[in-house]
Amino acid sequence: MRKSVAVIGLVAAATAGLAAGCGNTGRGGAEAKAPGVGERSCGRVRPGVGAKPLAGARQGSVVALAKAGDKTIAYVADEDDGNLHTVDVATGKELGTTPLGGTPSQILVAADGRVVVALRDKAAIEVLEPEADPAQPLASRCTVPTPVEPVALATTPDDGTLLVTSGWGAALTAYDATNMGRTYEVPLPREPRSVVVSDDGKKAFVAHVVGSRMSVVDLAARRVRAVDVGGIEEGGFRRSKISLFGGGEEIERRACQGFALAKSTDLGGRIFAPQVLVDPGRAEERSEGYGSGGSNPPEVASVAVVDEDTEQPLGESVNVKPDVRQLAGVARPRASCLLPRAAAIDPGSRSLFVSCLGSDTVIEYDAAAADPQRAERRRFPVAAGPTGLAVDPEGRRLVVWSQFDRTLQIAPLGAKDATEAEAPALMRVGLSRKAQTAATADLELGRKLFHASGDTRISNDGRACASCHPDGRDDALTWATPEGPRQTPMLAGRLAKTAPYGWTGRGDSVEAHLSETFGRLGGAGLARREIDALIAFATTLRPPQAETLEPSNDALVQRGKAVFHSAQTGCGTCHREEGAWTDHTPHDVSSRADADVAATFDTPSLRFVGGTAPYFHDGRYATLRSLLVDADGKMGSTKHLSQEDLDALEAYMRSL
Repeated sequence: MRKSVAVIGLVAAATAGLAAGCGNTGRGGAEAKAPGVGERSCGRVRPGVGAKPLAGARQGSVVALAKAGDKTIAYVADEDDGNLHTVDVATGKELGTTPLGGTPSQILVAADGRVVVALRDKAAIEVLEPEADPAQPLASRCTVPTPVEPVALATTPDDGTLLVTSGWGAALTAYDATNMGRTYEVPLPREPRSVVVSDDGKKAFVAHVVGSRMSVVDLAARRVRAVDVGGIEEGGFRRSKISLFGGGEEIERRACQGFALAKSTDLGGRIFAPQVLVDPGRAEERSEGYGSGGSNPPEVASVAVVDEDTEQPLGESVNVKPDVRQLAGVARPRASCLLPRAAAIDPGSRSLFVSCLGSDTVIEYDAAAADPQRAERRRFPVAAGPTGLAVDPEGRRLVVWSQFDRTLQIAPLGAKDATEAEAPALMRVGLSRKAQTAATADLELGRKLFHASGDTRISNDGRACASCHPDGRDDALTWATPEGPRQTPMLAGRLAKTAPYGWTGRGDSVEAHLSETFGRLGGAGLARREIDALIAFATTLRPPQAETLEPSNDALVQRGKAVFHSAQTGCGTCHREEGAWTDHTPHDVSSRADADVAATFDTPSLRFVGGTAPYFHDGRYATLRSLLVDADGKMGSTKHLSQEDLDALEAYMRSL
């Protein structure tokens, strides 16, 4: 596993709290021990009291349902105020709130009723126990360390093991569900998110935001196999024929935006992966904007279906034409779900629900169809920022959490023959919130604009800022542009004090670079207040949170720091610590590609460099190690280093 990643200020206080709460030591890789005197237990202390999970609910979500007596209640993880809200689903009444120890990502109700919350900013999970009265705050039992940025939860079918994926920490960690003792950890590729477990409990399936893959983890052997969720083709691509108005040439696309997974046991172990298929263009050719352009849209929605037994994609879900509707007599493509964020299965109607951030819609597909993307049953609008879905099969309800408007919506589930005309009547519940300031309102507007897909003021093809910068990071793609190939840089934590912007360094401000980006996307531009709000949000995007280094690894990092700043390597000459790890100056480092117009490129900041592969302006280096070895003499000198010094240098760079 990556041992050290972005250290942006150590979370010493949080780490101390973790140890006091559970008796665990170290970071996510540390073994848990039995609680000592005065320490709280992670286990259930009042059996039979409080809420219970719905039957078969073993996957985490931003909103989770449970039974409290004769009530069905929803637990909602509110990332904006760090609270767990409890809502009566039948009446829509907010029953109460529970303050959490950090920013929540997902919730899971364990088999015995304990509520597990992933605290994304604290590298921990918090275990809570409900009171007999669901209106009372839940009691915090303990907090358990995880690798950096826990984002998703699931339990095995026997309810014995809790699985946690960590986004920036790139790991799947297993805990004994009885006492939350850590049992093992498996390294994963970049940016893992949602996780589901096979019916036999032997395999975990993990979605990834980038990389055109799904990870299949053998839980016994603790081995990882990558499955291309767009179909298997040479070079990790899937050849497909997709165009705005039918026809079109075959192009190569990568899968992206893999935030959500849903699994159906009733349909023979199908795993559904809403995603986006991307055509970044050819690196050896220049384009008019970002991507190849022409009649083929750069991004199209898709729902990959993977068989849990064969671990292979089913059907030809990528070989589809966009959904076209007649509008005012003109055939136009229907709004595509370019930012899928949550998915849920209704076994009663055999429907797959997918929430679409940016367009603020929920789409219902026929999950039993050979290709759900071709079998849309209906879609309906919801409040801004739908990030969570949950199905209540007993009460025949769908629960939708919209983070941006902080609104819970409850919709009746349709029948098997539901049609597009049958839009549900939504019960809307606005949850309690802290008083807003003008600055907060601007940031909320900026967040909505950053995720706005289908807004022609931003792009003429539906892309949002979050399309290339999911979670404010990067899509791991290299795009064809008018000036040559350009690898997407990370934004979160990298904008402050790193001007100029853009690979050529022409943007002396975020606004100047934003204006050029809108131009390449064909956007008409935003109003003044909207531009200010978007910039305010982009410059305050939360970077990955810190982790405490293990003592042995800390020594390696210190050795790497000495190598980095030595005169022999010269790394610190351009990547200056006092200058946010850049010298703010373009250089010619012999990296000009065939399609490049210019030969000089701005020195990129090295903040969070360990989690942003591939590297260089054209993404030519797939790993940090290959960059250190193969770029020797072009920028610094590293090829002469011993393996020990290379290991130390890489560890140090991953800590920046």
